[in-house]
Amino acid sequence: MPVATPQTLSADIPFLSPALKEKPYRYTTTAATNIITEEHAVQLTDLRSLPESKLGGFTTDTSGFQWVKHQSKLSGDELFDEDKIRNEYYPEVDAFLKSFLGAKRTFIFDHTTRRAPPPGQKPVQTRDPANRTTTPGAHVDQTPKAGAARVFYHLPEEAERLSKGRVQIINFWRPIRGPVRDYPLAVADYRSTNPETDLQANDLIYPDRTGETYSVRYGDHQKWYYIKDQQPDDVLLLKCYESEVVPGRALLTPHTAFYNPESEKQEFEPRQSIEVRVLVFYTD
Repeated sequence: MPVATPQTLSADIPFLSPALKEKPYRYTTTAATNIITEEHAVQLTDLRSLPESKLGGFTTDTSGFQWVKHQSKLSGDELFDEDKIRNEYYPEVDAFLKSFLGAKRTFIFDHTTRRAPPPGQKPVQTRDPANRTTTPGAHVDQTPKAGAARVFYHLPEEAERLSKGRVQIINFWRPIRGPVRDYPLAVADYRSTNPETDLQANDLIYPDRTGETYSVRYGDHQKWYYIKDQQPDDVLLLKCYESEVVPGRALLTPHTAFYNPESEKQEFEPRQSIEVRVLVFYTD
């Protein structure tokens, strides 16, 4: 039988510009930042076009990201209801990650819902997809320093003990409505990155503290992927922190929303999505 050719899409992705010579910073409460981005045309491979035998090679421990199927009991506007998110969706995510990853414990410390407005309109209540109204560009949510600090920030009484075991931060990202054609999510295979040259630590300035994220510099060695027409049961797991550094293990996942040139030819709803950020522990 003939082997199907993987399908690709060319899209412009914003990366950190080499013109910036100082440490990047960004405030969480205002638009203030010194980050300068520049767009590069990137070939994105559609995960949906890959055979099952190849998809099995993309896991949180190998590529940094993993495409999984998960059907939530909540749908549509229910996933913008803060009470339902915390009381019903959080337990679903918790149970799935414990079972799927073999984790002993999880702690969900944050979530973000995004509801993009129609073209030309400003967002009203929820956050807009990154790169539509702001341009953080390709990024990673945590540096190793920030990831380790999250344990002490959220679980101070148990942090020292928990930090002696393996700890991860996993983002659980799903569309609220599909198919996603407006600003899909792109992810880079960790194995194709060079952390020493591709990653630049940023200060993320909160009202009461300063965290760190990574901006990503462009490299033609990087391999980027997305899920065409992603649906609500198409969940992406993104590793943002890994405490146990061993050869061959992915430590993080560069990612970003991107403008989909194919959306110009298709009907689409403005993107709606929810991502839950989870501390994952492998010891009690």
